[in-house]
Amino acid sequence: MEKLFLLIGKEKIFVTKRNVFLARLFLGQFPVLVSTYLFLSRQFLNFSLVFQFLLVVINLASILVTVYLTREMRIREFEDDDLVSPRTNQLMFIGLTGFMSIICLYRGIIATETYQQIIAYIGAVLCLIIMLLLMWGLKYYKK
Repeated sequence: MEKLFLLIGKEKIFVTKRNVFLARLFLGQFPVLVSTYLFLSRQFLNFSLVFQFLLVVINLASILVTVYLTREMRIREFEDDDLVSPRTNQLMFIGLTGFMSIICLYRGIIATETYQQIIAYIGAVLCLIIMLLLMWGLKYYKK
């Protein structure tokens, strides 16, 4: 694992790929996911004005942390990241598309309107095609 030092003021802080990745995940991605959930569920509107302002500040800070750490990774040449192999990424996407196709099939079965069923079945077929293409790509993946 590549080891680097980040100089802040007069202190040296030990920086690794894993630390930068975890910092991006916890400081940049999770707050945005939580605020997206609050926004889409409309619970954001029930908060007081102070909490709404605080949530906006947290979102802006998350965006700034994500941008800063992305630049830091680019400067330090972390692009050749070995935390997750391409094969593992492809396996995760196969699982994700399989899960999405199951959800689409379920929605197609429980939908009452015909147009909803058609849209859900088209989504299921597209997810299954993508999943099969990803599985086919694993056959030709070179280790």
